[in-house]
Amino acid sequence: MKSEKSWKRFYLFLMIFFCAIYVPVSLLEWLGGDGGIPITAVVVGVALPFIRKNNLTQIKEKRNKEA
Repeated sequence: MKSEKSWKRFYLFLMIFFCAIYVPVSLLEWLGGDGGIPITAVVVGVALPFIRKNNLTQIKEKRNKEA
């Protein structure tokens, strides 16, 4: 239970940073013509929610097997 809660907090901080700060800033820089296509920002912005869901599901399954 404690492990799941700490992972949820970790992913919350990652999601806030990447989805609210990094991805929009990268896209605005790209649209402004200051940089190249922000492939990394788009990939991370799309993949992070799936990574989070998969990891939390694995933690729940592991906890259920132990109980």
